Amino acid sequence: MRATRTALAFLIAASLAACGRKSSGPTMEHRIGLVYFAPEEGADMCMKGLFDGLKEQGIEERVNLEVRRAHAQAEIANIPLLIQNYDGSDVDVIVAMTTPVLTAAAAVARSKPVVFTYVYDPIAAGVGKSRTDHLPNVTGVYSFPPVQDTVDMIQRLVPGVRSVGTLYNGSEANSVKVVGVARGIFEQRRIQLQEIAITGTSEIFQAAHVLTQRGVQALWLTGDNTALQGFDAIVKVARDAKLPLIINDPEFVQRGALVAVGIGWYETGKAASKILARVLRGEDPRNIPFEEFAVKKVVLNQEVAKALGITFPPDIVQAASQ
Repeated sequence: MRATRTALAFLIAASLAACGRKSSGPTMEHRIGLVYFAPEEGADMCMKGLFDGLKEQGIEERVNLEVRRAHAQAEIANIPLLIQNYDGSDVDVIVAMTTPVLTAAAAVARSKPVVFTYVYDPIAAGVGKSRTDHLPNVTGVYSFPPVQDTVDMIQRLVPGVRSVGTLYNGSEANSVKVVGVARGIFEQRRIQLQEIAITGTSEIFQAAHVLTQRGVQALWLTGDNTALQGFDAIVKVARDAKLPLIINDPEFVQRGALVAVGIGWYETGKAASKILARVLRGEDPRNIPFEEFAVKKVVLNQEVAKALGITFPPDIVQAASQ
């Protein structure tokens, strides 16, 4: 398996290198290399916000901006070569989306500035000690999920809840940080958090099934990049066990979750576009503090609620309508 992943990463990098060669087309004023974990709805929404925001600032793809995109096909092992390829190319900035990509950029990128977004916690990713004390070539926007509000929501919708199950990739610093924060809140509320750490997408279905056998009364999924790639499997397990699934990624609710208490990633992308524009226009990342920007978003799935016999209280319906 390791050899297969390495070969796959090499092919991706080789392909990107070919894409990076100068063409006979018009020369763009700005060039970025955008790296993300894998295609999914939240990343798409963040990218839309990013490019809409850049356009508002006079930087537009195919007009004066060349965008080279690459994703790691949901394999953390593929990421360093993608970063390395862009670091050695003629792009002006590497845009790192997701915490695993940012972690790799911190370790690999040496020649290019890095601007991040779609990240929970850059400090956990290893790119700095604080918002102002960070690696000199890295800056960006992060959005930590509303964990306490999520626990509040679980208690509102599952009265008397005593045990909640979650799964995440233990190699993702973002997930480890969020679950760690949540663990303390659940403990304060005297709710047991049943955790299973996975290493890849092939383990998702089994891990979710094991959680349902532990007597949990709800499943909670934070924005773990690996787990989100197997989201439909988690939904199936939750549906078969008749358990509510509460998540932190609004874009996934209509695929079978009960509710999301999360982040408006479009707005985060637009916030990141301002910092990206500054770096593209020559500002030094070392002088730009990390910015925390998170717009809380509540999304409900009435169809799932009906199937579970759950009625959303009026104040929650109102919060979701805003």
